[in-house]
Amino acid sequence: MSTSGPEIVFVVGPTGVGKSDIALQLARRLNAAILVMDSMQVYRGANIGTSKPSRAEQQEIAHGGLDLVDIGESFDVGGYLKHADFFLDRCSRIGQSVVIVGGTGLYYRALTQGLCEAPSAANELRELLAQMTLEELQKRLAETDPEIVPHLDLKNPRRIARAIEVMETTGISLRKWQQDTKPPLVKSFRTFYIERDKSDLHARINQRVDHMFEAGWVEEVRTLVERHGLDALLNFPAIGYPEIAAWLQSGGDLHPVKEAIALATRQYAKRQLTWFRRESKLISVPMAPNELSTASAERLL
Repeated sequence: MSTSGPEIVFVVGPTGVGKSDIALQLARRLNAAILVMDSMQVYRGANIGTSKPSRAEQQEIAHGGLDLVDIGESFDVGGYLKHADFFLDRCSRIGQSVVIVGGTGLYYRALTQGLCEAPSAANELRELLAQMTLEELQKRLAETDPEIVPHLDLKNPRRIARAIEVMETTGISLRKWQQDTKPPLVKSFRTFYIERDKSDLHARINQRVDHMFEAGWVEEVRTLVERHGLDALLNFPAIGYPEIAAWLQSGGDLHPVKEAIALATRQYAKRQLTWFRRESKLISVPMAPNELSTASAERLL
């Protein structure tokens, strides 16, 4: 679709940096809708641990990208783009601007650079790769498609498995498929990259994890286990849900679980920072400690 007319603004950055609050303020000032760009907020019921917008916020401002599938269902970037296309087209038809906010770099790249349409692998191969360790996947990728190795996040098992799937299924490197992608969905846009000092970001992440537990995260996971089964939660890719589900079965001290979740979140933020450093045309927005999102939004207008 063409995105000429209403403005499209991206607000991106690592988890915990404050981009959702800034996006909300921007949407209020621009009378815009919000399209969430988060691969975990697409799952119904996973609210607290994914920092999903509140019901009040969703009632105030139209949101897309939320609650698209149930936990345990498969969902990929292609499904996200189909939803985004529908949402952006609807906003365009009524002349409404859109703030797209999130930290899923793959979604951002697909929206702004196009989606690689390499086919899916057979279930047998996918299941085999899912059982392999990170080290085994790295070794297999180096043997299967050595040329893509320098261009891939080798700490992300899902990305490695996907590259292996494509090469072994089609005989063509995922990198070649990516180079032959169709034009992007969003062509005219501005991207604000929200950043903070490392110590400030880590402190915010630690505080946010504490707030999630205070908000009832354990009970949310308990409800999801009852609804979808333990295995679905143990295999759920969102940080914290497998750890809490496992704790619900074993019991014991909850403090080490909180520490492990905070550490995993900080590590995820580091991977996000690495991803967005590779992106071009980002407008950097440094945030001072304790700076209010309202003040930040004013700077972006």
